[in-house]
Amino acid sequence: MANPRRLEPEIRRFVLDIYKTGDRPETKHIVSQIPFLVPKVPQQRDGNECGFFVLYFINLFLKQAPDNFSMEGYPYFMKKDWFSFDGLDRFHEGLNSLN
Repeated sequence: MANPRRLEPEIRRFVLDIYKTGDRPETKHIVSQIPFLVPKVPQQRDGNECGFFVLYFINLFLKQAPDNFSMEGYPYFMKKDWFSFDGLDRFHEGLNSLN
């Protein structure tokens, strides 16, 4: 439900601070030219799934990420169907069975 675009100014300030800390020459103007891309990601169905979403995402990423990760063509292994709510539910049930 959050609008990630509202965080853009803070993110850009953070990036600029990182550059300044590293004594880099980038200016506020240069940082403002970096494209602010917001990928479409699955959204929680309720206010209780956050932890399961994170664990499921990490689990899928570790299972499907290639040994030699590259930003070229990224996210080439994260196709539209890689994250499913059925898979999330099965993952959650598996976690519950550990109790």
